[in-house]
Amino acid sequence: MRFAGKLKKVMIALVAAVTFTTAGLGIAGADLQAQAASTPSISAKAAIAVDASTGQILYDKNSSKPMAIASMTKMLSTYLVLKAIHEGKLSWNQKISVSKAVAKMSQNTEYANVPLLSTKTYSVRQLYNATEIYSANAAITALGDAVAGSPHKFVSLMRKTAKSWGITDATIINASGLTNKEVGSTIGYSNVASSAENEMSAQDVATVAQKLLSDYPEVLKTSSIAHAWFEKGTSSATKMDNRNYMLKGLVKHYSALPVDGLKTGTSTKAGNAFTGTVKFSNGNRIITVVMHAGAANDSGTERFTQTAEIMSYVYHNYTTTTINKNGKINGVKAVDVQDGKSLTSQLVSNSGATKIYLPTGTDASAVTGKVSLKKSATTDGKLQAPVKNGKTVGTVNLNLSKKAIKVVDGTTSKNMTVNVTPKKSIDKANIFVRMWRGVKSWFN
Repeated sequence: MRFAGKLKKVMIALVAAVTFTTAGLGIAGADLQAQAASTPSISAKAAIAVDASTGQILYDKNSSKPMAIASMTKMLSTYLVLKAIHEGKLSWNQKISVSKAVAKMSQNTEYANVPLLSTKTYSVRQLYNATEIYSANAAITALGDAVAGSPHKFVSLMRKTAKSWGITDATIINASGLTNKEVGSTIGYSNVASSAENEMSAQDVATVAQKLLSDYPEVLKTSSIAHAWFEKGTSSATKMDNRNYMLKGLVKHYSALPVDGLKTGTSTKAGNAFTGTVKFSNGNRIITVVMHAGAANDSGTERFTQTAEIMSYVYHNYTTTTINKNGKINGVKAVDVQDGKSLTSQLVSNSGATKIYLPTGTDASAVTGKVSLKKSATTDGKLQAPVKNGKTVGTVNLNLSKKAIKVVDGTTSKNMTVNVTPKKSIDKANIFVRMWRGVKSWFN
C-alpha cells in the first residue's frame, strides 16, 4: 500500500475531526435495513462473503478472476510469520536486524512504512504490530527475511503455502504487495516486469483470510487496534493509525457491525480493496472481500461502505442450522453392509458441528445429503463389517433446496461435505451365518 505523504496527513486530520454517529457508514441505518431485503448492488469489480468457519459462500460477484491485491498480500505473509512463531522458529521478543535494502524501503514516505535502520535491531513484536496496524511494507519484508532467510526464499514459501490451499492462479512476487519496481532491485525480480504486483481472486483472498483466522485467531487482537505508536519516545517515533476505518472509533465504524479486522489494500492497479471480518451478535463470524471498490486514494471510504452493505445483507437475510457430530443428515438412507450381523446401517455425521447458512424463511429440512462411501471401506459397493462408530467411512455432499452448497477452496469453489460414520458399531457375523447367507444367495 502506498500513500502520498501530504494527502495522508490531511486525511488523518479529517478522520480525527469527525463526530461519530451510528450513520458513520455513509448510509443511514434505516437504509442498511432496506438494503438488506435484496442482494446489494456493489460497484466493486469483485466481491465475496463467506462464513469464517466453513467457507460457505454467502455473496459472490466475479470472485474467481485474479486481480491486484496490494497490501491484502500481508495476510499470507502474516500467516507464515505466526506459523514460525507457533513452531518456535521465531519468538515475540526476538531481536532481528534489517538489511540495507529493507531500511532504504522503509524511508520512502510514499508507502505505508515505519522508519527502520540497518544499524539497529527490532523485536518481532514491534515489526508485527507495524505490519498489522499500519500496513508497514518494510516491516513485513524484514519479518519475511527472518522467517525464510531472504525475500525470494520467503516468496517461495508464500507460493508453496498458497498452492497447498488450492490457490493455483495467484501471482506472488513479494511479501508486501508493492510493485516489483517499488520494492527495489535487491528485493524484486530481474525477470519480472517493473509494474507487476501480487494478484489473487476474491476467492483466493477469502481462502487466505479463512486460513489465517482458523489457525491463528489471535491476529484479531492486533488487527483491531485503531491507534498505536512505533518506538514512542525515540527519534523514530511514528504514530500508527489503522487504515481500516470500520474499527471502533474510526470514521466508518457502525455499532451494529463490530468489525475487528482484517486488511486493506491500495494501489493504482488494485484501486481500493478491503478484506473485512465481523462477528455478529448471533455469534456468526463472516469474512468479506471487496476488490477495486473505487480508484486508489488515501481515503478509500467506498470500500468500507460496500463492505457494510454486504455484511448487513448477510446478517438480515440468513439464519443458520447445525449438523452436530453423530447427527442425522436428511436424505441419507441406510446403506447395505457386507458380512455384518446387521445387513444395513444408518450413517451419521462424523465431523464436528457443521454450521449451514439458510436464506431467511428456509426450513432446515431443505438441507439434504448424498453419501459417497470410501472404496477402502467397501466390498462390492457394500460397507464392509466390522466397523466401529467413529470411523469415517465416507462423505456426504450437502445440498440446500437441491442445490450444492458451495464453499471457497482456493481458486475454485467446491461442495460442502461432512464425514460420515455408522450410527452404531457394526459387528461381523460369525462364519456359519455368513455361509448360510452365501447358500441362500446361490439359490436365489
